[in-house]
Amino acid sequence: MTITKKLAALLSGVVLSAGIFRVVQASPADYAAYFKVDLNEPLPKYADLERKYLVENARYNRRYDYHWDIGNLFDSLFRVTITDYGSTERRLRNEHEQDLLDILSMIPPEYYQYIGPYLHTVPNMPEKVLNMPGIKETKNKFPTRIAPQLADIEDLEFLSPYLYYLLMPEMWPENRRSPERPVMRKAAPKVPYDGDFYARIRELVPADEFVPGAKPEVKTGASDLRTINPDINSPLTSADIKAFARTLPKVREIAPDSPRMARIYNAGSFLDRWEQENGKGLTVNMLKDMVNPCQRLVQKLRMAGMELQLRMAVGGEGFTPESWAYTCDKTIKAYRMGMMRSSTLASLKAFRDGAYNRYLEENLGGRKAALQFQTMQTLVEMYRAPLNDILEARKNRKLLKKEFEAGKYRILGQPVAVLN
Repeated sequence: MTITKKLAALLSGVVLSAGIFRVVQASPADYAAYFKVDLNEPLPKYADLERKYLVENARYNRRYDYHWDIGNLFDSLFRVTITDYGSTERRLRNEHEQDLLDILSMIPPEYYQYIGPYLHTVPNMPEKVLNMPGIKETKNKFPTRIAPQLADIEDLEFLSPYLYYLLMPEMWPENRRSPERPVMRKAAPKVPYDGDFYARIRELVPADEFVPGAKPEVKTGASDLRTINPDINSPLTSADIKAFARTLPKVREIAPDSPRMARIYNAGSFLDRWEQENGKGLTVNMLKDMVNPCQRLVQKLRMAGMELQLRMAVGGEGFTPESWAYTCDKTIKAYRMGMMRSSTLASLKAFRDGAYNRYLEENLGGRKAALQFQTMQTLVEMYRAPLNDILEARKNRKLLKKEFEAGKYRILGQPVAVLN
């Protein structure tokens, strides 16, 4: 084996992601460890990352501030840059090229014979569209599949390509199969009011035994008690959920203006890049915010120097920033599970069973397949919750929906996504 082949074999298992090399994972489950958040992990200072990354990503120096203050110093290199920019481009993409390609890719290939000949007559039609497999072969070709209503017309082949779509059998209503309609069932008749029935009940049970106005007896159970020092594995109770919901209005007040929100967003960007540089990040590291939004929020607030405000906002309900983050993320995941539809469940099962792994490896491979695997594992982790937590969240579904809607399904910019 030559040195070139050895080098190619060595590099075939790695991809370049955010400036670092990472081994390509073979399935979505291989990325599960990337979604775990360590709230005790020491994080770099916001000011240090700001100096580092903002200098690296500084805007391009235009060499002048305003068009009326260009200056009097001639820069030959700058002149060459601005005069030659874009002139070496061989092919400029048509404005609607990608839209046409997307539309054609969704049309069954057997219909290309009615569309392709017309596309070849349109001026300035992008070559990429005309050379698309299935469209290229239809140039100057007459459709072979013709509606029976037009098959006997003489000299039909001289029809304008613009009207070829009329030759499609499916364009004629009488050729279409009518969809199977569901059988309509009559609603069950309303049960008539029977006064004698209620009279007999009153004879058996006198009205005074109903105790009108009495409060129902309620027994206190584990669901009504708060969890002491909750962590990521502790059970969730209804009392925990209600306490968490009461903290949301105060948490939203931590960043009431744009400058504070901008600082939180910047802290998130710095955190994402820092994790990618240290081998802890995903290709699109914001996917972690979909899985554990509140734990990631605590990290961002710490970096932004705003942890004290969070501690004051949640301390009234007996939470620390860590216990609040764990309770928040468990509540959100359980709420998602309670709202999940059967179609979402089927997709998640397919992801966990690896139904698409081989297809993605063969058709995408490398970086693109890795990104798909990361996205699939994100959805799996978003809907990971024990049965007890789901049942407790269902008891408080209306309360949670009200609070999430008040914040537009975001908590200081962190997404509370629910896929329906």
